[in-house]
Amino acid sequence: MAISREEQLRDNRRLSRQIVGAVALVLVLIGLFTVLGWIVGALRSALDDTERRENYADRLYGLVMFDVLPFENVNDVDSSIFRQAAIWGTVYQIQKNGGSLDEYERDSTTGSVILPRLEVDTYLSNLLGPDYPITDGSFETEAFNYYYDEEKQGYLVPVTGAVGLYTPEVEKITTHGGKTYVTVGYIPTLSNSSSNEISLTAPTEPTKYMDYVFERGANRKWYLSALTESEMKPETVSTTPAPTTADSDPQSLVQNNLDSTMTDSMPAASAAEEPVSSDASSDADETPSSDQTAADEDSGGDASSDSSADSDWTADDTGEGLIGDAATDSQ
Repeated sequence: MAISREEQLRDNRRLSRQIVGAVALVLVLIGLFTVLGWIVGALRSALDDTERRENYADRLYGLVMFDVLPFENVNDVDSSIFRQAAIWGTVYQIQKNGGSLDEYERDSTTGSVILPRLEVDTYLSNLLGPDYPITDGSFETEAFNYYYDEEKQGYLVPVTGAVGLYTPEVEKITTHGGKTYVTVGYIPTLSNSSSNEISLTAPTEPTKYMDYVFERGANRKWYLSALTESEMKPETVSTTPAPTTADSDPQSLVQNNLDSTMTDSMPAASAAEEPVSSDASSDADETPSSDQTAADEDSGGDASSDSSADSDWTADDTGEGLIGDAATDSQ
C-alpha cells in the first residue's frame, strides 16, 4: 500500500521533533553536570581553606620565628620588631617561591646580602596596612644588628643558618565581632635557643598556640592589629623540644655517643680475645716442655714457675691489656 505524501511529511516532522528533543535532552544533561560541578567546587573551596591558611602563615612567618610577645596594639610595639620580622619574612618568601639569595647583591666588606628596602616595606604594608608608619634605617634587636645602606637602599642581612625559634602552622581561622582570629601553632626549630638545650629530634607538632587578631582596613583587606595567647593548648605538657640526652652539655652528648659506640664494639673485642688467649695457652704449654728439658740438664726446678709467669704475662698483654688500650684510645 502506497504511503501518501501527507503521511510522509507527518513522519518527517515527527522524526525532526524526536531529534530536536534528544539534542535538547543531551544539552540539559550537560548543563546539569556542569552546574553540579560548580556547586561541588564551591563547597570544596568553602570547606577547604588550606590556601588561605598558608597565606596567613606566610604573612606571619617573621613574627613567629622570633616568638614576639603579645601586644594589644601594633602602635605600642617597637618598630624594630616588625622590621626584623619583615626582613626574614621576605627572605622566607623569596626561597619559598623558588628564588635564591645568591641573586641579590652582597656587601663587599661583610658579605651580607643587600635586601632591597622596597621588598621589606611591601611586606610590612601587607602585614600592618598602608597606614602603618615605616621608618627606614639601621636598627638593633636581641638577635642581630641590621645596617641600612643609604646608597644601595637596602638592609644588610647577615648570612647565617637557622635563626628562628619556631615555624608557624595555622590551625584555624575564625571571624566574629568584626575581627578575624588566626590561631597559629608554634613548631620549634631543630635548635631552639629559648630552651638552652641541644635537640636532635625537634618536635613536629606545635608546643604552644597564639591568636593573631586582624581587622579590616583599607581596600577592605585584613591587617594585623593585636597578638594574644590562645585558648588552644598543646596536647603534651612540655613546651620545649625534647632533648636526646638528659645532659644539655655538648661535650657530654659527644661522650655519651662514644660510650654507646664502645658498648656496641665490646662483643667484637671479646670475640677477638678468644683466639689470642688460645694461642697464648698453647705457647704457655709448649714453653714448660722446652724449659723442663733445660731444667733436667741443669738440675734446676725453677722452669715451671718461670713458664707460669710467662703464661700470665702473655694472657695479660694479649687480652685485657689490649681491650683496655682500645677503650682508652676510643675515649
